[in-house]
Amino acid sequence: MLLAAVLTPLVVLACLAAVVLVAPTKLVIGVGIAAAIGIRGVMKERERRPRAQPVSVEEAPGLHAVVDRLCVLADLPKPEIVIEPERQPNSWMVGLSRGHAQLHVTEGLLALLSPSELEAVIGHELAHLANHDAAVMTAVGGPGAVLLDGGRRATRGGWWIYMLGGVVATAIGWVSRLGTQVLSRHRELAADAGSARLTGHPAALASALRRISGELRLIPEQDLRLAAARDAFHLMPVGDAETGLAARVTATHPPLAKRIERLEKMERSMQSSRLP
Repeated sequence: MLLAAVLTPLVVLACLAAVVLVAPTKLVIGVGIAAAIGIRGVMKERERRPRAQPVSVEEAPGLHAVVDRLCVLADLPKPEIVIEPERQPNSWMVGLSRGHAQLHVTEGLLALLSPSELEAVIGHELAHLANHDAAVMTAVGGPGAVLLDGGRRATRGGWWIYMLGGVVATAIGWVSRLGTQVLSRHRELAADAGSARLTGHPAALASALRRISGELRLIPEQDLRLAAARDAFHLMPVGDAETGLAARVTATHPPLAKRIERLEKMERSMQSSRLP
């Protein structure tokens, strides 16, 4: 997956260089405007997001104890902990560096999982933190995401060259997105494996994934779409169910069956190694 991490931004840069060198000046300006619109959209979205309030040890002693123990085992600085007042069971990590990270868990997740399952889920999120996944995904997919968003907005109307620039920006953004999603699926599998190593109980994470998947099916689609638009780094994908080849290619997460199969295989391997 190193190939996807390296090639994706290089392909975006190569496409932009080709536009600058070959395309008419007006088209270059159109692509530049689309990129500027995308950057502005990202900045406005960040400004709209309210600052999450971490919970104290007194407010969630059990949750803090689990995070404390796993952070010691993983040799990681402890992230701030945020409990989101949402029914949908999920978790995600926010922050580009280990020293400035927030672990988000929903009330639905805390109510649904057993202690061992919750520990495994937190281990998954800490593995993302240990692997610098947020920073890597931002660096790899950020430029393409900006072009994709700005290009889509630019094609909605206006001067024809402005719209054509939006089409070119959208095309480059889609190429970047495909590479980014390949990397994202790999990083999710790596975080599953990291949780298994950290907790020593891959079956607990497999059980948690099954429970969460079943509960997500009961959540209204509108709520899931809002959650999906807010953040891409969930433990489980939310929003529309993946169907068809196109959906699988652009999926942010591997198929649930594949994740569970890998975790159960790790569990059998660990159990056999423990036998005298």
